[in-house]
Amino acid sequence: MEKYFKIPTSDGFEIKWTLNSKETSKKLIIFVHGFTGSMSEAHYYCGKEYFLAKWYDVFRFNLYTDWIKTRKLRDCSVKIHAQDIQSISEYFVDYEKIYLVGHSLAGPCFARVSVFPKNMKKIVFWDPAFEMQTTAERCYEENEKIKYQSSGKHIEVSKEMYKEFLDNVFLKVLEQQNYPKDRMFAIYADGDRHINNKPMTDAMGIESCIIEWANHWFTQEGKYDELFRKTLEFIER
Repeated sequence: MEKYFKIPTSDGFEIKWTLNSKETSKKLIIFVHGFTGSMSEAHYYCGKEYFLAKWYDVFRFNLYTDWIKTRKLRDCSVKIHAQDIQSISEYFVDYEKIYLVGHSLAGPCFARVSVFPKNMKKIVFWDPAFEMQTTAERCYEENEKIKYQSSGKHIEVSKEMYKEFLDNVFLKVLEQQNYPKDRMFAIYADGDRHINNKPMTDAMGIESCIIEWANHWFTQEGKYDELFRKTLEFIER
């Protein structure tokens, strides 16, 4: 069963989301997309099918969209993302177990969440982007606005988010996060720069693994299956 909902934020926006449910499941996976991403990306759609078959409900949402009353990327920062993720996590009080799974910039967003609900059992990072200075280098100022350039697109981002990328303190924030590190798991892609953060997250006591010959989005043949399997193995321990 697929349901569509809207969650109002405290500052007047709406978060629009999709819940795929087995109806009797008491376990929920929340997928969180990365920078300039969306809940419709292939790894979330395929992940939805995979985890539903394992008897998990799956929740997907957009941190920003072009829809009416939703945030736009220019309205956002990592701090605001973290607040929205916390609100969504606290919304699902009827589930016995919740698992937070996020790609790329979702990692720094998880690190900034102030408090996780008691039913949040584990957190999984998919190739977390704890180093964003390279992304900041692709930004430029035009008419007092900050724009991000990638693949021929020029996307407006907030000055606050740009500053967060330049400050690049996400690993320090993660280290200070009070959620138990032994309930976190990082899956790194062998073919992406973010693997350079693995020694730092390992030193914090966060278990990790590497998927070889994978890019940042795990789009090579067979890599989704490996990504989902490693995620499932960790959350079911």
